[in-house]
Amino acid sequence: MRLDRLTKTWNGALKENRGHRLVNLVLAVAIVLALVKAFTVDTIVTIQPYTLNEEAWVSQNKSSQSYKESWAMMLSALTGNVTPGSVEFVKERIEPLLSPQIYRDVMEALEIQSLNIQRDRVNMRFEARAVEYEPESDVVYVYGNSYVQGATGDPVREERTYEYIIDIRNYSPVVTHIETYSGRPRTERVRQQMERSLEREEERNRD
Repeated sequence: MRLDRLTKTWNGALKENRGHRLVNLVLAVAIVLALVKAFTVDTIVTIQPYTLNEEAWVSQNKSSQSYKESWAMMLSALTGNVTPGSVEFVKERIEPLLSPQIYRDVMEALEIQSLNIQRDRVNMRFEARAVEYEPESDVVYVYGNSYVQGATGDPVREERTYEYIIDIRNYSPVVTHIETYSGRPRTERVRQQMERSLEREEERNRD
């Protein structure tokens, strides 16, 4: 009887051990899957830009509209407010943000601008009035008033727009497009209207 009881107890222990192994295997697989998911899920960071009133978010390769708008506001303030004493500082701050595709052209343009500013003792000031994001082109437009004042004379005011395309690479902003011009933002709709007007004018000239 004792031998039978011992055999039953031993067999039960073996079955229980196999059951525990199965449970441990399932738990191990679940842990591995959880770790894989944790390492593959794109972490999203929420921030509060000082240039805007709403929250923004950025992930490894994407960002919210407000995040791009905040960077565009900062860039326009940086490049639009320049004095002979700050021009080198502006170049140093913007240089790390440029993509390789536009780096050379932008830095050459900044170098020419810095030489002119230092030579003519010009002060530039920009007051942003509006920021607009165009999803179709991924362009951020910063529009406002620009003031240019030489060593002598009153400041000259003009409407000015700054255009930026800001990509996100490994959580960091990368500027892939910069353009500035007089007047209001040339959105896709405005550009199409300008092209149609130019085509009509060319047709009238041919007639």
